[in-house]
Amino acid sequence: KMFKNLPLKISALILAAIFWIFVVSFENTFYKLPEDVPITVFNQSQDLALASELGHVRLILRTDDSVVLKAISASDFEAYIDLKNAGAGSSRAQVSVTSKNPSVSVLKIEPSEIGIELEPIRQKTVSLISDVKGQVAKGFRLDLVKLTNATITISGAESLLKRIASAKAEVILDGAENKTLTKKTVIKVYDHEGKILDGLKVEDKEVSAVLNIIETENLKQIGIKAKFLGTAPNGGVVKNVEIEPSVVSINGFKTILDAVEAIETEPIDLKNEVKSFEKKVKLILPQGVSLAGSEASEAIVKVQIEQPQPPPPAN
Repeated sequence: KMFKNLPLKISALILAAIFWIFVVSFENTFYKLPEDVPITVFNQSQDLALASELGHVRLILRTDDSVVLKAISASDFEAYIDLKNAGAGSSRAQVSVTSKNPSVSVLKIEPSEIGIELEPIRQKTVSLISDVKGQVAKGFRLDLVKLTNATITISGAESLLKRIASAKAEVILDGAENKTLTKKTVIKVYDHEGKILDGLKVEDKEVSAVLNIIETENLKQIGIKAKFLGTAPNGGVVKNVEIEPSVVSINGFKTILDAVEAIETEPIDLKNEVKSFEKKVKLILPQGVSLAGSEASEAIVKVQIEQPQPPPPAN
């Protein structure tokens, strides 16, 4: 019985083997691209503008080289519709995809066609505002932004132009700006929900932004130094000086503060000081420097004066 219908059994075994090879081959060579590929337009009439979004497509691919799949991405494909014979109004367009890698072929495009809406091109003049992203260098601030254009002209489908809520000239700061300069901008157009409107064209030439950057006041802690005039009488010598407070916080521009090594007191005249004393004196601030917060403008200086020892009596 074992050998009964042997030809049929052998045929079934062969067919099963062929089917298994096909399944394994299918699993190894068919691949769904995880990224969506954006759709672009070819041969669009210069008198017409798209009023609808093109969207993206998903691709099913095939390749005999499994190594290629590890590096492949959406940038390896170009999805497009050809509007050579399309006129104003609603219609549907077939989506085509070109593979830039000859070892990869496209088996399926999802969706294979899309609906489009074409309208005559119109223009609209829109006020332009600046939109600064990032911060200037530490110790500086952005005082004023002046755009080279107060308005811009935007062209596109009339239905899209009606949705425009604002146009912004985006300026990107890198944190190193410490002086007035001019930067290029990127124009972005938004609807009333704050979403970017695609499919519109800015007709104006490049818009630049003049950034007026000024230095801000900085804070610095610094010691107080007593300033003396003359010398103590009878050969008296200043042996020790104590100042309360000994340190104060000051404000000013960095370039000025960097040059300040100490805050001096008003001059203290020693010509009549024969013994130790303490005195309240004013602080003398350099030009462009101020005391921070509630810092006192005076300090108490305690001065220890030592008189020379009289010579021993003669024998």
